Formats: sequence, C-alpha cells, structure tokens
Amino acid sequence: MDLISLLATVILITTIGTLVVAVAAYIAFKLRDKRRPKKKDPTVHDDGPYQPIFLKPYVPGQNTESAEKES
Repeated sequence: MDLISLLATVILITTIGTLVVAVAAYIAFKLRDKRRPKKKDPTVHDDGPYQPIFLKPYVPGQNTESAEKES
C-alpha cells in the first residue's frame, strides 16, 4: 500500500467518524430538548425573556451621589 492510498484511507475514516459523531450529537441535542424541567426556572417569566434574579439594574445618575460621598 503506497502513501497516497494510506492517507486517503485515513481521511475517509476521519470524515466518516466526524459525521457519526455529528449525528450522535444532534440526536442527543434533540433528546435533551424534549425533556421538561421538573421545577420552574425562577429566571424565566411568562411575558418576557430571562431576567437576572440577584443583580440590580444600573441606572445612570442614581448611584453617582453615593459614590461622590464616599470619596
């Protein structure tokens, strides 16, 4: 077996292996997507997108007075 045939075989096996892994990952993604969470996520609201639950939103001008008093 010459070098070209060997390299072609390695490339072919690598390509087929990559396709098999990609199909398995897609199937695993679809199976995970179908599962329902057992309890409701506290960051999800019915009327909008995800909201942070521990962070306060920054409002310019509101926090500048307390920062000026400390310095």
